[in-house]
Parts: sequence; structure tokens; C-alpha cells
Amino acid sequence: MNTIKKFKFLLISILFFYTESEAFGPKYERELYIGCYSNSKIYLGPDKAKQYCLCTINKLSKRYTDKQIEIVFQKTPEEIIKATEFAAIDCEKN
Repeated sequence: MNTIKKFKFLLISILFFYTESEAFGPKYERELYIGCYSNSKIYLGPDKAKQYCLCTINKLSKRYTDKQIEIVFQKTPEEIIKATEFAAIDCEKN
């Protein structure tokens, strides 16, 4: 599986797991980070996983309001990938 597909899979897994939390509040960001980190460190190692997860959360929170991201998370996996892949692709470069 190529790297971008791995990150898309990770992002989808994380987003589905945390859709019930309050979007981008401190508690939500922490839970999202923990889910992202625990999954991505397998593929990236601890240091790069930390950098990738912080970047991804930051990019998503800049693009979407709390309400908008909640709507995105309720969509199909394909729609979620399309709406969030910009963050995975951009953060993968770092």
C-alpha cells in the first residue's frame, strides 16, 4: 500500500472513532491526537507520527469550523477522504 493510501486509511479510522466528541475543543483535539498517534506510529515511528498528527489536526481545524467538521465526519468514508485528504497529503510532505 503506498504512503498516501496508508495516511488516508489512518485518517478515516481516526475520524470515525472520534465523531461523537466535540469538534476541535481541547478534549477533542487531545482524543484525536491520541487516536492518530497510536495508529500512525506503527507506520511512521514515534517522532514522525507526532509531527504528522499535530500537522493534520492543525490543518483540519484551520479549514473547518466545529460544525462543519461534525458534518464531514457524518459522511461516507469516500466523502470524508475527499474532504480531508488535503491535510494528509500536505502533512505527509513534512
